Amino acid sequence: MRGGDISNEVPKRVLVAVDCLLKSEPKVNKVLGLRIPYQEVTYDRQALAHFWRFREKNDYVMELVGFERSQQEMDQVLEDLDNLGTNPFNYSTAYNVVADLVAELPYRPEVKYVIDLPSRGLRYGHWFLEEGATYGSK
Repeated sequence: MRGGDISNEVPKRVLVAVDCLLKSEPKVNKVLGLRIPYQEVTYDRQALAHFWRFREKNDYVMELVGFERSQQEMDQVLEDLDNLGTNPFNYSTAYNVVADLVAELPYRPEVKYVIDLPSRGLRYGHWFLEEGATYGSK
């Protein structure tokens, strides 16, 4: 806010990778006596509840980002989360690779943190916030 003008104010935004919300379990399906292994992917309800509390405590706008996914798939994830009833995310964005998001970060002053898997954390620099670190914030 500059000079009492609230139109300059931009809410702080936190980007969360969709990989932090997905939980996969190996399963085996039996068809005609053959064992066919597959991965069952579900949403991690505990992580969703955590992100909801994190957003409410800190007044952040949450954006869900996905890599190697289409925008239609990301919109479907948001719709699924709405149907579950615990959707802390306001927006979703699809990126081809992580480098596309990293290249965009210096030009997005509203982004406060990026929450992603620890294996990709060093790519984000000072924007990276590990998911476990947000449990005790404020």
